[in-house]
Amino acid sequence: MLDRRIVHSMSTRRTRSRWLLAVAAIALAGGAIAAGDLRVHRERLERRLLAAWPDEAAADPVLVRFAVAEARPLFQRDCAACHGADLRGNTAVGAPDLTDRVWLYGTGRVFDIERTILYGIRSGESKARNVTDMPAFGLRGVLTDAQIRDVVQYLLELSHRPYEPEAAEQGRALYYGTQADCTDCHGSDARGDSDYGAPDLTVNVWDSGGDPQSLYDSLYFGRHRIMPAWLGTLSLEQIRALAVYLYTVSHAPGAAPPAAGGAG
Repeated sequence: MLDRRIVHSMSTRRTRSRWLLAVAAIALAGGAIAAGDLRVHRERLERRLLAAWPDEAAADPVLVRFAVAEARPLFQRDCAACHGADLRGNTAVGAPDLTDRVWLYGTGRVFDIERTILYGIRSGESKARNVTDMPAFGLRGVLTDAQIRDVVQYLLELSHRPYEPEAAEQGRALYYGTQADCTDCHGSDARGDSDYGAPDLTVNVWDSGGDPQSLYDSLYFGRHRIMPAWLGTLSLEQIRALAVYLYTVSHAPGAAPPAAGGAG
């Protein structure tokens, strides 16, 4: 016969094993329930985010926290290649700084940002923002090299930077004259028109660079920047989350407001 101590030890081990299995089963069941609750909670927030009017979503702290958590990894995956991991843009590709309150299209509302993400800029989508282009004044022979350099000096004056007065005066005449007719897009006050993407030239915010050589290149070669449409690639909930996130970033304490109007 087995020693009673051995029998007792075996029985204790079996009891302990059953107890551990029971605890593990309860833990797994609890984890499954918790995961299910989190999924349901997430789905509710997704529905709330989409059901809200875009600009109202940015005023709801719960939806903002949810949108930011959703959008950050999406931005790093899909947007950072152009706009930078720090969201400050890349003048080499004309990607704007998204951390200020200066906008090329619209006034920076969630609605405006969402539309741009949905349909893109010159993306080929029928609802894309594609009304205007920056003409190639040099390549097309509209302005001479010297005239372009004069306009550059006037742009420096407009954006409150050091400039050459005589050249800037010549550039001003070209800006308002019929030869270049810059007022047709940028306006008589040079503040642009965010309805169709003509930038404000007075706020010193430049998507393609604001140094004299970059300004010269923009005037000589023109600009035809493209932003892809994300409709069909990202879900509507993901696009809304990104729009709320970018609105939140651009309205964070310390974000630079536009001097007037909207530009980049």
